[in-house]
Amino acid sequence: MELLRCKVIGAGVAGLVCARELRRRGLGVEVFEASDAVGGRVRTDAVALPGQKNPGRPFLLDRGFQILIEAYPEVRRQLNLKRLGLRGFAPGAVLAFGDGDFRIVADPTRSHPKYIFKTLSAGIASLRDLCTLVFLRLKQVFLEKPYAALERSSVTGAKRLSTEEFLLDSLHLSSNLVERFLRPFFEAIYVSPLREQSSACFEFVLRMLADGGTSLPSKGMQAIPEQLAEGQVVHLESPVAEIRRDGLRLASGEWKDFDAVVVAVDWPAAEKLVPEVSAARATSSSTWYFALPSPPPVSDPIIILNSTLREGGEGEEFARIVNVGFPSVVQNTYAPEGWDLAAATIRGRSDVEEGWVRQELAALFGESLEKWKLLRVYNLGFHQPQQTRRLWPPRDPLIAEKGVYVCGDHCAEPTLDSAMRSGRRAAEAIVQAMP
Repeated sequence: MELLRCKVIGAGVAGLVCARELRRRGLGVEVFEASDAVGGRVRTDAVALPGQKNPGRPFLLDRGFQILIEAYPEVRRQLNLKRLGLRGFAPGAVLAFGDGDFRIVADPTRSHPKYIFKTLSAGIASLRDLCTLVFLRLKQVFLEKPYAALERSSVTGAKRLSTEEFLLDSLHLSSNLVERFLRPFFEAIYVSPLREQSSACFEFVLRMLADGGTSLPSKGMQAIPEQLAEGQVVHLESPVAEIRRDGLRLASGEWKDFDAVVVAVDWPAAEKLVPEVSAARATSSSTWYFALPSPPPVSDPIIILNSTLREGGEGEEFARIVNVGFPSVVQNTYAPEGWDLAAATIRGRSDVEEGWVRQELAALFGESLEKWKLLRVYNLGFHQPQQTRRLWPPRDPLIAEKGVYVCGDHCAEPTLDSAMRSGRRAAEAIVQAMP
Protein backbone atom coordinates (compact mmCIF):
# COMPACT_ATOMS: atom_id res chain seq x y z
CA MET A 1 0.00 0.00 0.00
CA GLU A 2 1.37 3.43 -0.98
CA LEU A 3 2.13 5.73 1.95
CA LEU A 4 -0.38 8.58 2.15
CA ARG A 5 0.98 12.12 2.17
CA CYS A 6 -0.78 13.96 5.01
CA LYS A 7 -0.40 17.64 5.84
CA VAL A 8 -1.65 19.23 9.04
CA ILE A 9 -2.13 23.00 9.19
CA GLY A 10 -1.68 24.28 12.73
CA ALA A 11 0.53 23.00 15.56
CA GLY A 12 -1.98 23.59 18.31
CA VAL A 13 -3.17 20.76 20.52
CA ALA A 14 -5.71 19.44 17.98
CA GLY A 15 -3.26 19.46 15.08
CA LEU A 16 -0.47 17.81 17.07
CA VAL A 17 -2.75 15.02 18.32
CA CYS A 18 -3.99 14.44 14.77
CA ALA A 19 -0.45 14.29 13.39
CA ARG A 20 0.71 11.94 16.11
CA GLU A 21 -2.24 9.59 15.60
CA LEU A 22 -1.52 9.49 11.85
CA ARG A 23 2.17 8.86 12.48
CA ARG A 24 1.33 6.01 14.87
CA ARG A 25 -0.56 4.40 12.00
CA GLY A 26 2.49 4.58 9.77
CA LEU A 27 1.46 7.53 7.59
CA GLY A 28 3.76 10.31 6.43
CA VAL A 29 2.84 13.57 8.17
CA GLU A 30 4.10 17.15 8.09
CA VAL A 31 2.77 19.95 10.29
CA PHE A 32 2.85 23.60 9.20
CA GLU A 33 2.64 26.26 11.90
CA ALA A 34 2.43 30.01 11.25
CA SER A 35 3.95 31.13 14.57
CA ASP A 36 7.40 30.59 16.07
CA ALA A 37 6.46 27.71 18.42
CA VAL A 38 3.96 24.91 18.87
CA GLY A 39 0.91 25.26 21.08
CA GLY A 40 -1.62 27.56 19.43
CA ARG A 41 -3.53 29.10 22.33
CA VAL A 42 -1.61 26.92 24.80
CA ARG A 43 1.61 28.92 25.00
CA THR A 44 3.92 30.07 27.80
CA ASP A 45 6.32 33.03 27.79
CA ALA A 46 9.39 33.45 30.02
CA VAL A 47 9.46 37.07 31.20
CA ALA A 48 12.02 38.83 33.39
CA LEU A 49 11.14 41.45 35.98
CA PRO A 50 11.50 44.87 34.33
CA GLY A 51 14.56 46.85 35.36
CA GLN A 52 16.52 43.96 36.85
CA LYS A 53 20.12 43.72 35.63
CA ASN A 54 20.49 40.08 36.68
CA PRO A 55 16.95 38.71 36.39
CA GLY A 56 17.84 35.10 37.22
CA ARG A 57 14.92 32.70 36.88
CA PRO A 58 12.12 34.29 34.82
CA PHE A 59 8.40 34.40 35.47
CA LEU A 60 6.35 31.90 33.44
CA LEU A 61 3.31 33.55 31.89
CA ASP A 62 0.74 31.32 30.22
CA ARG A 63 -1.04 33.19 27.45
CA GLY A 64 -4.23 33.62 29.39
CA PHE A 65 -4.67 32.04 32.82
CA GLN A 66 -5.07 28.30 32.17
CA ILE A 67 -5.27 25.12 34.21
CA LEU A 68 -5.09 21.44 33.29
CA ILE A 69 -8.10 19.28 34.21
CA GLU A 70 -6.40 15.92 34.68
CA ALA A 71 -9.53 13.76 34.46
CA TYR A 72 -10.32 14.61 30.85
CA PRO A 73 -10.44 11.20 29.09
CA GLU A 74 -8.46 12.40 26.09
CA VAL A 75 -5.84 14.09 28.28
CA ARG A 76 -5.22 10.77 30.01
CA ARG A 77 -5.10 9.04 26.65
CA GLN A 78 -2.67 11.42 24.94
CA LEU A 79 -0.33 12.70 27.67
CA ASN A 80 2.24 11.26 30.04
CA LEU A 81 1.10 13.28 33.04
CA LYS A 82 4.02 12.22 35.24
CA ARG A 83 6.51 13.82 32.84
CA LEU A 84 4.77 17.20 33.14
CA GLY A 85 5.76 17.58 36.79
CA LEU A 86 2.25 18.57 37.80
CA ARG A 87 1.31 20.30 41.03
CA GLY A 88 -2.32 20.73 41.88
CA PHE A 89 -4.78 23.35 43.01
CA ALA A 90 -6.86 22.65 46.09
CA PRO A 91 -10.33 21.49 44.94
CA GLY A 92 -12.67 24.43 45.31
CA ALA A 93 -12.23 28.18 45.35
CA VAL A 94 -11.75 31.21 47.54
CA LEU A 95 -14.69 33.58 47.26
CA ALA A 96 -13.69 37.24 47.42
CA PHE A 97 -16.51 39.41 48.76
CA GLY A 98 -14.40 42.56 48.74
CA ASP A 99 -12.36 44.46 51.34
CA GLY A 100 -10.35 41.35 52.15
CA ASP A 101 -13.39 39.20 53.03
CA PHE A 102 -12.38 35.73 51.77
CA ARG A 103 -14.39 32.53 52.22
CA ILE A 104 -13.36 29.06 51.09
CA VAL A 105 -15.74 26.65 49.36
CA ALA A 106 -14.11 23.28 48.75
CA ASP A 107 -15.08 19.68 48.03
CA PRO A 108 -15.01 18.08 51.50
CA THR A 109 -14.52 14.59 50.02
CA ARG A 110 -11.33 15.60 48.20
CA SER A 111 -9.97 18.50 50.25
CA HIS A 112 -7.57 18.74 53.16
CA PRO A 113 -9.50 18.44 56.45
CA LYS A 114 -8.68 22.08 57.29
CA TYR A 115 -10.98 23.20 54.45
CA ILE A 116 -14.06 21.31 55.67
CA PHE A 117 -14.95 23.65 58.55
CA LYS A 118 -14.17 26.70 56.40
CA THR A 119 -16.56 25.45 53.73
CA LEU A 120 -19.37 24.76 56.20
CA SER A 121 -18.97 28.18 57.81
CA ALA A 122 -18.84 30.12 54.52
CA GLY A 123 -22.62 30.65 54.52
CA ILE A 124 -22.92 30.12 50.77
CA ALA A 125 -24.95 26.94 50.36
CA SER A 126 -28.06 25.69 52.13
CA LEU A 127 -28.43 22.09 53.28
CA ARG A 128 -30.75 21.50 50.32
CA ASP A 129 -28.10 22.89 47.95
CA LEU A 130 -25.48 20.53 49.34
CA CYS A 131 -27.78 17.50 49.10
CA THR A 132 -28.69 18.36 45.49
CA LEU A 133 -25.05 18.69 44.42
CA VAL A 134 -24.00 15.51 46.25
CA PHE A 135 -26.81 13.56 44.55
CA LEU A 136 -25.82 14.96 41.14
CA ARG A 137 -22.21 14.00 41.71
CA LEU A 138 -23.05 10.46 42.87
CA LYS A 139 -25.28 9.95 39.83
CA GLN A 140 -22.53 11.14 37.49
CA VAL A 141 -19.75 9.06 39.04
CA PHE A 142 -21.58 5.78 39.63
CA LEU A 143 -24.36 5.67 37.03
CA GLU A 144 -23.09 7.54 33.97
CA LYS A 145 -20.25 7.45 31.47
CA PRO A 146 -17.98 10.52 31.20
CA TYR A 147 -19.69 11.94 28.09
CA ALA A 148 -23.26 11.08 29.17
CA ALA A 149 -24.44 14.69 29.54
CA LEU A 150 -23.09 15.66 26.12
CA GLU A 151 -24.67 12.58 24.54
CA ARG A 152 -28.05 13.40 26.10
CA SER A 153 -27.98 16.83 24.50
CA SER A 154 -27.91 15.22 21.03
CA VAL A 155 -31.20 13.34 21.46
CA THR A 156 -33.77 14.62 18.98
CA GLY A 157 -36.32 16.80 20.72
CA ALA A 158 -34.29 17.03 23.92
CA LYS A 159 -34.65 20.36 25.67
CA ARG A 160 -31.29 22.12 25.60
CA LEU A 161 -30.88 24.29 28.65
CA SER A 162 -28.38 27.00 29.41
CA THR A 163 -26.34 26.47 32.55
CA GLU A 164 -28.26 29.29 34.23
CA GLU A 165 -31.60 27.59 33.47
CA PHE A 166 -30.26 24.23 34.62
CA LEU A 167 -29.00 25.52 37.98
CA LEU A 168 -31.98 27.70 38.87
CA ASP A 169 -34.95 26.04 37.16
CA SER A 170 -34.00 22.34 37.03
CA LEU A 171 -31.85 21.84 40.13
CA HIS A 172 -33.59 24.67 42.04
CA LEU A 173 -30.35 25.75 43.69
CA SER A 174 -30.44 28.87 45.83
CA SER A 175 -29.65 32.18 44.16
CA ASN A 176 -26.99 32.80 46.82
CA LEU A 177 -25.02 29.69 45.80
CA VAL A 178 -25.42 30.44 42.10
CA GLU A 179 -24.54 34.14 42.29
CA ARG A 180 -21.72 33.88 44.82
CA PHE A 181 -20.03 30.64 43.73
CA LEU A 182 -21.27 28.76 40.66
CA ARG A 183 -21.70 31.80 38.41
CA PRO A 184 -18.24 33.28 39.03
CA PHE A 185 -16.65 29.80 38.97
CA PHE A 186 -17.97 28.77 35.56
CA GLU A 187 -17.86 32.25 34.06
CA ALA A 188 -14.17 32.21 35.00
CA ILE A 189 -13.70 28.88 33.18
CA TYR A 190 -15.54 29.83 29.98
CA VAL A 191 -15.31 33.64 30.12
CA SER A 192 -18.95 33.97 29.06
CA PRO A 193 -22.27 34.55 30.88
CA LEU A 194 -24.02 31.50 32.37
CA ARG A 195 -27.02 32.14 30.12
CA GLU A 196 -24.77 31.53 27.09
CA GLN A 197 -23.22 28.33 28.46
CA SER A 198 -24.56 24.87 27.73
CA SER A 199 -25.81 22.85 30.69
CA ALA A 200 -24.42 19.73 28.98
CA CYS A 201 -20.94 21.23 29.03
CA PHE A 202 -21.45 22.27 32.66
CA GLU A 203 -22.37 18.71 33.68
CA PHE A 204 -19.42 17.27 31.76
CA VAL A 205 -16.86 19.59 33.36
CA LEU A 206 -18.44 19.16 36.80
CA ARG A 207 -17.98 15.40 36.38
CA MET A 208 -14.34 15.89 35.35
CA LEU A 209 -13.66 18.08 38.39
CA ALA A 210 -15.13 15.35 40.60
CA ASP A 211 -13.01 12.64 38.95
CA GLY A 212 -9.61 14.30 39.20
CA GLY A 213 -7.53 17.31 40.08
CA THR A 214 -6.62 20.58 38.40
CA SER A 215 -2.96 21.43 38.06
CA LEU A 216 -0.11 23.28 36.35
CA PRO A 217 2.96 21.76 34.66
CA SER A 218 6.34 22.73 36.10
CA LYS A 219 7.40 24.38 32.81
CA GLY A 220 4.08 26.07 32.09
CA MET A 221 1.10 25.00 30.01
CA GLN A 222 3.19 24.97 26.82
CA ALA A 223 4.80 21.78 28.11
CA ILE A 224 1.61 20.02 26.98
CA PRO A 225 1.90 20.75 23.23
CA GLU A 226 5.68 20.34 23.41
CA GLN A 227 5.19 16.78 24.65
CA LEU A 228 2.68 16.12 21.86
CA ALA A 229 5.16 17.48 19.28
CA GLU A 230 8.00 15.13 20.23
CA GLY A 231 9.25 13.13 17.25
CA GLN A 232 7.07 15.00 14.76
CA VAL A 233 8.00 16.98 11.65
CA VAL A 234 6.83 20.52 12.44
CA HIS A 235 7.67 23.48 10.20
CA LEU A 236 7.51 26.67 12.27
CA GLU A 237 6.91 30.14 10.80
CA SER A 238 5.35 28.45 7.77
CA PRO A 239 1.87 29.95 7.27
CA VAL A 240 -0.38 28.37 4.65
CA ALA A 241 -1.91 30.82 2.17
CA GLU A 242 -4.18 28.57 0.10
CA ILE A 243 -5.62 25.05 -0.11
CA ARG A 244 -6.54 23.43 -3.42
CA ARG A 245 -7.80 19.96 -4.28
CA ASP A 246 -4.33 18.51 -4.87
CA GLY A 247 -2.10 20.57 -2.62
CA LEU A 248 -1.47 23.65 -0.55
CA ARG A 249 0.56 26.80 -1.09
CA LEU A 250 2.66 28.30 1.68
CA ALA A 251 2.89 32.06 2.13
CA SER A 252 6.46 31.74 0.84
CA GLY A 253 5.07 30.48 -2.48
CA GLU A 254 6.24 26.89 -1.99
CA TRP A 255 3.77 24.22 -3.15
CA LYS A 256 3.08 21.02 -1.18
CA ASP A 257 1.19 18.06 -2.63
CA PHE A 258 -1.05 16.00 -0.36
CA ASP A 259 -3.45 13.09 -0.31
CA ALA A 260 -5.18 14.45 2.79
CA VAL A 261 -4.95 17.78 4.60
CA VAL A 262 -6.22 18.64 8.08
CA VAL A 263 -7.10 22.24 8.92
CA ALA A 264 -6.37 22.42 12.65
CA VAL A 265 -6.42 26.16 13.31
CA ASP A 266 -8.85 28.44 15.14
CA TRP A 267 -12.13 29.13 13.38
CA PRO A 268 -11.22 32.62 12.03
CA ALA A 269 -8.12 31.23 10.29
CA ALA A 270 -9.91 28.02 9.23
CA GLU A 271 -12.70 29.96 7.52
CA LYS A 272 -10.16 31.83 5.38
CA LEU A 273 -8.68 28.56 4.14
CA VAL A 274 -11.91 26.57 3.89
CA PRO A 275 -15.06 28.74 3.53
CA GLU A 276 -17.26 25.71 4.27
CA VAL A 277 -16.28 25.90 7.95
CA SER A 278 -19.36 27.21 9.74
CA ALA A 279 -19.09 30.43 11.69
CA ALA A 280 -18.34 30.19 15.40
CA ARG A 281 -18.70 33.15 17.72
CA ALA A 282 -15.88 33.54 20.20
CA THR A 283 -15.48 34.66 23.78
CA SER A 284 -12.82 37.25 24.51
CA SER A 285 -10.82 38.02 27.62
CA SER A 286 -7.70 39.70 28.88
CA THR A 287 -5.23 38.46 31.48
CA TRP A 288 -3.12 40.89 33.50
CA TYR A 289 0.04 39.47 35.07
CA PHE A 290 1.69 41.17 38.05
CA ALA A 291 4.87 40.40 39.98
CA LEU A 292 4.64 40.93 43.73
CA PRO A 293 6.98 40.32 46.66
CA SER A 294 6.23 37.11 48.56
CA PRO A 295 3.97 36.19 50.25
CA PRO A 296 0.77 36.85 48.24
CA PRO A 297 -2.52 37.93 49.91
CA VAL A 298 -3.85 34.35 49.62
CA SER A 299 -1.25 31.67 50.30
CA ASP A 300 -3.45 28.62 49.62
CA PRO A 301 -3.03 26.90 46.20
CA ILE A 302 -6.56 27.81 45.17
CA ILE A 303 -8.33 30.09 42.67
CA ILE A 304 -9.88 33.33 43.92
CA LEU A 305 -13.29 34.19 42.45
CA ASN A 306 -14.85 37.63 42.28
CA SER A 307 -17.99 36.94 44.31
CA THR A 308 -19.09 40.54 44.70
CA LEU A 309 -22.59 40.97 43.31
CA ARG A 310 -22.63 42.32 39.77
CA GLU A 311 -23.49 45.94 39.17
CA GLY A 312 -23.81 47.95 36.00
CA GLY A 313 -24.82 45.30 33.48
CA GLU A 314 -23.57 42.46 31.32
CA GLY A 315 -22.12 41.92 27.87
CA GLU A 316 -18.97 42.82 25.98
CA GLU A 317 -19.39 46.53 26.74
CA PHE A 318 -18.81 45.87 30.45
CA ALA A 319 -15.55 44.75 32.03
CA ARG A 320 -15.32 42.58 35.13
CA ILE A 321 -12.51 40.73 36.86
CA VAL A 322 -13.81 37.17 37.10
CA ASN A 323 -10.93 35.47 38.88
CA VAL A 324 -7.45 35.94 40.27
CA GLY A 325 -4.86 33.21 40.54
CA PHE A 326 -1.39 32.97 42.02
CA PRO A 327 0.23 30.31 39.79
CA SER A 328 3.51 30.52 41.73
CA VAL A 329 1.75 29.28 44.87
CA VAL A 330 0.79 26.11 42.98
CA GLN A 331 4.07 25.80 41.02
CA ASN A 332 7.04 27.68 42.49
CA THR A 333 8.73 27.49 39.07
CA TYR A 334 6.35 30.22 37.84
CA ALA A 335 8.24 32.96 39.73
CA PRO A 336 11.80 33.69 40.92
CA GLU A 337 12.67 33.16 44.56
CA GLY A 338 11.26 35.90 46.76
CA TRP A 339 8.53 36.79 44.27
CA ASP A 340 5.04 35.60 43.41
CA LEU A 341 2.97 35.84 40.25
CA ALA A 342 -0.61 37.12 40.12
CA ALA A 343 -2.94 36.59 37.14
CA ALA A 344 -6.19 38.57 36.90
CA THR A 345 -8.65 37.50 34.19
CA ILE A 346 -11.08 40.09 32.83
CA ARG A 347 -14.22 39.26 30.86
CA GLY A 348 -15.78 41.85 28.58
CA ARG A 349 -14.06 44.98 27.37
CA SER A 350 -10.31 44.67 26.77
CA ASP A 351 -9.56 48.40 26.55
CA VAL A 352 -9.47 48.93 30.32
CA GLU A 353 -6.62 50.90 31.85
CA GLU A 354 -4.11 49.73 34.43
CA GLY A 355 -5.49 52.14 37.01
CA TRP A 356 -8.94 50.53 36.79
CA VAL A 357 -7.48 47.02 37.15
CA ARG A 358 -5.47 48.03 40.21
CA GLN A 359 -8.50 49.72 41.75
CA GLU A 360 -10.68 46.63 41.25
CA LEU A 361 -8.01 44.30 42.66
CA ALA A 362 -7.43 46.56 45.65
CA ALA A 363 -11.18 46.50 46.36
CA LEU A 364 -11.16 42.69 46.32
CA PHE A 365 -8.08 42.23 48.48
CA GLY A 366 -8.66 45.19 50.77
CA GLU A 367 -5.05 46.36 50.59
CA SER A 368 -2.75 48.55 48.54
CA LEU A 369 -1.12 47.04 45.47
CA GLU A 370 1.64 49.62 45.13
CA LYS A 371 4.31 46.89 45.28
CA TRP A 372 2.69 44.92 42.45
CA LYS A 373 4.63 45.38 39.20
CA LEU A 374 2.82 44.90 35.89
CA LEU A 375 4.60 42.29 33.76
CA ARG A 376 2.38 41.82 30.71
CA VAL A 377 -1.21 41.95 29.43
CA TYR A 378 -2.66 39.35 27.06
CA ASN A 379 -5.74 40.48 25.15
CA LEU A 380 -7.32 37.33 23.73
CA GLY A 381 -9.83 38.23 21.04
CA PHE A 382 -10.43 34.52 20.41
CA HIS A 383 -10.26 33.07 23.93
CA GLN A 384 -12.36 30.05 22.96
CA PRO A 385 -15.38 29.26 20.78
CA GLN A 386 -18.64 30.37 22.30
CA GLN A 387 -20.83 27.51 23.44
CA THR A 388 -23.86 26.63 21.38
CA ARG A 389 -26.81 24.68 22.71
CA ARG A 390 -25.94 21.73 20.43
CA LEU A 391 -22.45 20.40 21.18
CA TRP A 392 -22.87 16.71 20.42
CA PRO A 393 -22.26 14.76 18.28
CA PRO A 394 -19.05 16.56 17.24
CA ARG A 395 -18.91 17.87 13.70
CA ASP A 396 -17.87 15.40 11.02
CA PRO A 397 -14.16 16.05 10.37
CA LEU A 398 -14.53 15.55 6.58
CA ILE A 399 -15.58 18.79 4.89
CA ALA A 400 -15.50 20.50 1.52
CA GLU A 401 -13.49 18.70 -1.14
CA LYS A 402 -12.48 15.09 -0.78
CA GLY A 403 -9.35 14.83 1.32
CA VAL A 404 -9.90 18.06 3.31
CA TYR A 405 -10.57 17.59 7.04
CA VAL A 406 -11.03 19.95 9.96
CA CYS A 407 -10.47 19.63 13.69
CA GLY A 408 -10.32 21.87 16.75
CA ASP A 409 -12.35 22.76 19.81
CA HIS A 410 -14.77 24.72 17.59
CA CYS A 411 -16.03 21.33 16.34
CA ALA A 412 -17.67 20.48 19.69
CA GLU A 413 -17.51 21.79 23.27
CA PRO A 414 -14.74 24.34 24.00
CA THR A 415 -12.40 22.24 26.14
CA LEU A 416 -8.87 20.87 25.91
CA ASP A 417 -10.44 17.41 25.85
CA SER A 418 -12.53 18.40 22.83
CA ALA A 419 -9.51 19.73 20.93
CA MET A 420 -7.56 16.52 21.50
CA ARG A 421 -10.54 14.29 20.73
CA SER A 422 -11.24 16.24 17.55
CA GLY A 423 -7.66 15.74 16.36
CA ARG A 424 -7.87 12.00 16.98
CA ARG A 425 -11.23 11.73 15.16
CA ALA A 426 -9.80 13.53 12.12
CA ALA A 427 -6.91 11.06 12.00
CA GLU A 428 -9.31 8.11 12.30
CA ALA A 429 -11.44 9.52 9.47
CA ILE A 430 -8.40 9.73 7.20
CA VAL A 431 -7.37 6.16 7.97
CA GLN A 432 -10.92 4.93 7.41
CA ALA A 433 -11.01 6.60 3.98
CA MET A 434 -7.77 4.96 2.85
CA PRO A 435 -8.13 2.69 -0.20
